[in-house]
Amino acid sequence: MMSSGVLMVLLFFKHVTADNSGTVVTSCEACHDQATCLDSPVERERGDAFQTGSVTCTCQDGFVGDGITCYDLEFCAKGSCCRQGYGWSSELGCVDVDECSLPDQPCSPPQVCENTPGSFNCLVPPEDDLHSSPGSDSRSVQFQCGGRRCPVGEDCISVGGTSLCADPCLHYSVLNDDWRSTTNYGAANGYHCDSSVNWQGWYRLFLGNTSVQMPERCVEKYMCGTEIPLWLPLAHPQLSDGVVQRSVCGHYYYDCCYWRQNPIHVKACYGNYYVYKLVPTTTCNMAYCADVNTTVCSTCGVFDACVSDNETNWRCERKAPELVCGRSLLKVGLPNVYLEAAGLDASSAHLADHRCSAHEDRNGTVWYQVERREGRCGNTLETNATHAVYSNSLFVYPVDGRNDSQPFGFPFSCVYPLETESSLDVAIRPLPLTDHKVVRVGAKAKASMSLYRDTNYTQPYPAGQPVTLIAGSSLYVGVSVEESEAERFVVVLEDCYTTESPSPDNLPQTYMIQDRCPTNRTQVTVEESGSSLRASFSALLQGDYRYIFLHCSLSLCDQRSSSCTPVCSRRRSRSVSKSIRLKPLTIGPITLAQSLE
Repeated sequence: MMSSGVLMVLLFFKHVTADNSGTVVTSCEACHDQATCLDSPVERERGDAFQTGSVTCTCQDGFVGDGITCYDLEFCAKGSCCRQGYGWSSELGCVDVDECSLPDQPCSPPQVCENTPGSFNCLVPPEDDLHSSPGSDSRSVQFQCGGRRCPVGEDCISVGGTSLCADPCLHYSVLNDDWRSTTNYGAANGYHCDSSVNWQGWYRLFLGNTSVQMPERCVEKYMCGTEIPLWLPLAHPQLSDGVVQRSVCGHYYYDCCYWRQNPIHVKACYGNYYVYKLVPTTTCNMAYCADVNTTVCSTCGVFDACVSDNETNWRCERKAPELVCGRSLLKVGLPNVYLEAAGLDASSAHLADHRCSAHEDRNGTVWYQVERREGRCGNTLETNATHAVYSNSLFVYPVDGRNDSQPFGFPFSCVYPLETESSLDVAIRPLPLTDHKVVRVGAKAKASMSLYRDTNYTQPYPAGQPVTLIAGSSLYVGVSVEESEAERFVVVLEDCYTTESPSPDNLPQTYMIQDRCPTNRTQVTVEESGSSLRASFSALLQGDYRYIFLHCSLSLCDQRSSSCTPVCSRRRSRSVSKSIRLKPLTIGPITLAQSLE
């Protein structure tokens, strides 16, 4: 309730002072009737003909306030000046009551109370972070309505004259002032002001008949049909965020956020638009902007997101389903909220093979999976020298659609490097993939190498422990690689050599196998290489070294696209494939002794 002669305006910006020293404003029109306007000359901004001085509002004797709002000391001392959420101070006037510091907390755990001018917010922590910082701008605001707490994402809205919890995405007013465009130069076309607007409920911004949003970038002064254009310094919320609070900045002088306007509430809605719960600006001339660059967002589909790399140029981009590329399974997840918004039936979905339709609804996401094997459920497999690419598509049909209705397709691919965990650094040359396809990189294959006791290759020496062998005896070495496509990929022994240190790069290096072939066939025998995911060889130990380390480099070869079996002639191998060479695996130390006594 407002008394005669008292202007009740909520203040919260950068240059408000805590006494009667006054407030810097843009013009004397912003000062209260019982305030004195002081116009002090200041140095002009170069090239700016509109900035002529510093204007300050100061309350006159017998009044208290910041100059924009002035309170009659004698009248207000009776306690009839301050509205709900504010308390009287004989030095400052009506000041905000911090409800969050009161003994009787207004919010229930795990909600976090956040004080706002004249009120408070009950913030809902994200499900995965109930202990995040109270200052987080990503947390949902939860409203009260008639003693009832509204669900997350709803507000207390007047519907048909009755206040009830409702979704602001379905209950909003259209705000379609063309003068709010970020291209409208207010200095030439006239200033507008949002301080006297009686904002009620939620608003959706339009330019003409096209839905737009507030800018997320600094807007040049005098644009948006006003002197101080208002913009959001933080990004808009996501669909899952519900209603959030966002600060608002106003560009003035040399500072993009010189004026810090009272915060507003924002919610993301299905269909790529936002609604805003706006509040009066603290002074003139300030106004909320409508970003003309976001008109393209109205053309985005339900499964598209309107994105920008620089907050200026926007585009529609397909929202990627969740894709998990496991060692044995490929998993695709579609959020239920997107399926419902698009009118798609999760139970109708299938992979490229229509017989593969099994799914699981888990934590709001519908998951579909397929074994990581060529041909399973329509999987295709392509390889080059460095990668294997498994591809498939998920098709989802409209709710109550006929069997011949057009499905919504989600192509996806998982890329698996043809290398082990200890691979060399190589340039990644993946196969060309279809545009708009969801692509993820899967785990690398794992390789292991063991030293065996005999030619059966069944009894390995304990891993990680030194091995002592008699000089002149044989080494029996076996290698294996974990790979689900055992029928297609094989492991090839590229080079095997010994050094006197654990490092495979140290010199000298004594080769047993080089370029896939034995260096001395009388001393080295390759038992298996290029025929399966296992390889083995034996070699005579020669030399008078105290101890040695054995290193082997491997490669994975696609035997369907090339010949993988080494063909050796005079210790050299002919070119058999374009398989990738891997960083050597190492075992040792191997100690040489004249006897085992």
